[in-house]
Parts: sequence; structure tokens; C-alpha cells
Amino acid sequence: MSRKDPSLMLALMRKLGLYLGRLPGFDKSGFDRRELIELVRAADACGYDSFWMPEAWERDAFTLLAELAVKTERIHLGAGIVNVFSRSPALLAMSAATLDELSGGRFRLGLGTSGKRVVEDFHGLKFDKPLTRLRETIQIIRLLMAGERADFDGQCFQLARFKLGFKPLRADLPIYVAALAPKSLRQLGELADGWLPVHWPREQLAEGLAHIRAGAEAANRNLSHIEIAPMVNVIVSDDFSKARDRARLPIAYYAGGMGDFYHDSLARLGFAEEADRVRAAWQAGHRKEAIRAVTDEMVDRIAICGNIDMCRARLDELMASGATLPIIALPAEGDTAEKIRIIEALIQ
Repeated sequence: MSRKDPSLMLALMRKLGLYLGRLPGFDKSGFDRRELIELVRAADACGYDSFWMPEAWERDAFTLLAELAVKTERIHLGAGIVNVFSRSPALLAMSAATLDELSGGRFRLGLGTSGKRVVEDFHGLKFDKPLTRLRETIQIIRLLMAGERADFDGQCFQLARFKLGFKPLRADLPIYVAALAPKSLRQLGELADGWLPVHWPREQLAEGLAHIRAGAEAANRNLSHIEIAPMVNVIVSDDFSKARDRARLPIAYYAGGMGDFYHDSLARLGFAEEADRVRAAWQAGHRKEAIRAVTDEMVDRIAICGNIDMCRARLDELMASGATLPIIALPAEGDTAEKIRIIEALIQ
């Protein structure tokens, strides 16, 4: 068989996804929608598994994913992630079914609870029973995607006589969950098709998998049926020190400014003192001090930095540790052609 045979080349490539790694409310570099489309089209052409669009308090995910759906051919498109407070389960099901139809069965729904600060301050809703709300949201979406009527009497939602007015393309549309705490990981194992951890140390992936496995076994499910898809900040540069310094900001941003979830997760995973220093500095308004408080060890265990060969090797280590679909940040430095070169190089 020729080395240029497409099926052979696909078999030799890493299974990777991409996500848009903007820091909402902080990243002032600007958002170029046309460049995003070009980058995702390039990823589509060279065999990436999926692209995931976040949603916080900038652009909504579904609108941009709809545009990408009509401008790509094979790459799967994920909401990575949307929260279960700002939209009802019925609306989430309608949006997911519509995007799945529009993309020809390429949509994946990523869900999370978000946090008290975002839900109450930005959406004006009470941040109450987040895990129960997430569970019931998934249950309702499953009913509706299967074409059933949702007569649902839960703790958070009571629905009567609601049924989608069209037949969804897939009853088994994949639902992924962003979870960090042990209880939420066990629930994920019971209910979801994939795990989307953020800023999780590579060497400790097994700790999260153990909680997911416990939940899966309690529900008579198999862990092998759950995609393990960590979102990882990958910074490619021949200047290792510079790449490492660029990786500090996202960790400081999440540990210091995105509520308690990321801080508490890093503390549980061995970075309690470091996470405390980062949060104290960030919340005091000393952003540069917070970034400096992110240690080299934190960067090296959470992010992936270095030249192309180093980054490929770290991605392979991540997959050997249990990840089935590493999802890496779109390159942020360089012009569009340079970003495409990095995207193409990492998957080879």
C-alpha cells in the first residue's frame, strides 16, 4: 500500500480536536471570525476529529457553529461548553437537534453547570442544585432527541406535553460534560458520552477516570464507551521558556478569576498553596503577580509547551494516560498561515 494512501495516512494520525481558547472579558487580541472559519476548514481538511466552540459572555456558541456547519465537510462540531442555566432543556434540545441536522450528524453537545458568579450576576438566575439541574437537563434532552414526549416531573423542571415538532437526525446525539469535582464526575459516568476536563494535570488523569468509572459501573455502563477529551493549552514555540510563560496566563485566569471550581480542582490535585496564591493576587487586582505565581511545575503538568516534536510527544503521553481525544487550543500567535502550519503539524 502506498504511503500516500488516504486511509493509511488517517490511521497514522493522532486523534485530536481543537477548541477556541479565548479568555472571556480579558483577551483583548480581538476575534476574527473569518480567520476562525479558515482555521477550522484547514483542520477539517487534514483530519481533525472535532472543533469545540466555548460560550461564556462573549459570542454565543450555536450561531458560530451553524456557520461552521455549512462551511466544513467532515469535522465534528461541539458546543464546548454551554451552561444548563441560561437555556431551558427544551431549547437546548431544539438547538442541538437543529445543528445536528444542519451538519449532517456532526454535532456534539457539551454541557456544564458554570458557576454562581456567572449564573447569578450575568443571567440573573439563582445558582441552585447545579448537579440536579445538569442531570435533569440531560434526561430531558435524551427524551426529546429520541422523539418522545417530555412529561417530566423533576426537582428543577416540570414539563408537560412537550415534544419536538420534527424527527431528530440522531436519537443518540453525543452529550459531553465538563466536570471537575468527584461527585460531578461520578454523575458524568452515569449519564454522559464524554468528559471535557480543563486544566487537569496529565499525570493525574487516572484520578478523574476512577470517579467516572465508579459512576459508569453503578449505572451498568462501560467506561470504554465514554470519550475522555481533556482540553489542553498547547503552545508551540522553539523558545521553550517563552512558550511556558505564555501558558501561565490561562491557568492564572481560571484559578484566580473563574469562581471556585478551578481553584478547588487544582487544590485537590496537589496545587493547593499555589492555587491560593494565584487566587489571592488575581482577586486583589494584581494580575501580573497572579501570573507569576503560576509555577513551572503547574505549567509543565497542565499545559503542553515546546517545539513541534516536544508537543507531539506530550500529546502521545496524554493519550497513553487515558485520554482518547485530546482537544487542543487553536494557535494564538502568528499569522493565519503560521497557525495552519502548526495545526497540520501537530496531527501528523
